[in-house]
Amino acid sequence: MDRVVDHCRGFLRCDSGAVAVDWVVMTAASVALGLAVISEVSAGVEDLATRISERLGDIPLRARFEDWDAFRAEQAAQAAGDGVGEGG
Repeated sequence: MDRVVDHCRGFLRCDSGAVAVDWVVMTAASVALGLAVISEVSAGVEDLATRISERLGDIPLRARFEDWDAFRAEQAAQAAGDGVGEGG
């Protein structure tokens, strides 16, 4: 424990300080980069989350396994009507 305290005291007494300045600059650059990425990506992520939520909200929940055949038939009919799977 004394060795750690001595190391900290030596670091604080050191006159060069170049390492500390480098770490401050690198940390500030990292934080700035993180904030820039968040500001650029947040709108797209929010839009994607909204579209996923709307799409999942449109899917009916089936309480029994017997309902799956009807569900698959509905999905197939919808896909045929939407033109999904056509090479357009």
